[in-house]
Amino acid sequence: MSTKEHLSRTLGLLSEYECEHLSRIVDAIVAGERFWEGDVAIFYNEYIKMRSFSVSRNPGAFVSTAPVGEEGIFSPIPLRKVYENANRVTLPPPTHLKDSLSDVVVRRRSRRLYRETSISIQHLATLLQHAAGITGAVAAYDFNRLPLRTFPSAGGLQSPEVYCYARMVTGIPPGLYHYHAIDNALESVESDDSGWSRLCDAVPGQPYIQTAGVVFIITGYYERLRWKYGSRAYRYMCMDAGFLAQNLHLVGEALGIGVCAVAGFLDDLIEAILGINGEDELPLLLVTVGHVEAEGRENPRE
Repeated sequence: MSTKEHLSRTLGLLSEYECEHLSRIVDAIVAGERFWEGDVAIFYNEYIKMRSFSVSRNPGAFVSTAPVGEEGIFSPIPLRKVYENANRVTLPPPTHLKDSLSDVVVRRRSRRLYRETSISIQHLATLLQHAAGITGAVAAYDFNRLPLRTFPSAGGLQSPEVYCYARMVTGIPPGLYHYHAIDNALESVESDDSGWSRLCDAVPGQPYIQTAGVVFIITGYYERLRWKYGSRAYRYMCMDAGFLAQNLHLVGEALGIGVCAVAGFLDDLIEAILGINGEDELPLLLVTVGHVEAEGRENPRE
């Protein structure tokens, strides 16, 4: 049987809705638009779409469930990353934010022109705890106390990990740290003096990173979501990182310090700096923080 004959026979098994969708794809291919050879984002979106006709045939595909063992539902991937035996910096409690949410949302800008002034450890602690800290716990996924965070996440699985390079923070030695939210502490990942220049090299064409007091690196722990959501997990992981980054922006605005998200960086260099493989855990976003220049010198683009 030829390929054309096989396609013709297959068409008889499809619903009218499926035929309409397939027809649009075939028309695009005939016109020379092969989406799988072009924009990878369009291909990915087509691949992971939940369509009404497929869900009606298999309702269980719409809501994924966790693996079930003898002891019930469980999450096979740890929900926290820990650097065993790392030197730690215990953070103080966060500062109470007095500004109203309405005022902060209206004032929010991406502020990227910074003074050579240190960030206080109090400000750093407030940014981390209000943006990514623990707010409570519930019983879920066979955990007695699943931590709840300040940012929403797909399935409550908390895919983001937060690292920060403290360049100029009072009371904290310069270096790369990992944020341990449950213990409210920074775990030292690297204290090499060359780490800062390596980080700046990984963000070409954006010189303002060199004057930031702190640079946050938000990664996505893909495995925390993939076991439950399959290939849609990548989409959800990016959403989670965005929610967290928005928290950083709003808290920074309330504290009166500049914050700017940075999406343009060299992934392989960031992976090397963090010591991650870019598969189970992926760098998604950088966020710079610093005391802003005098009024009038700032040039917000967003």
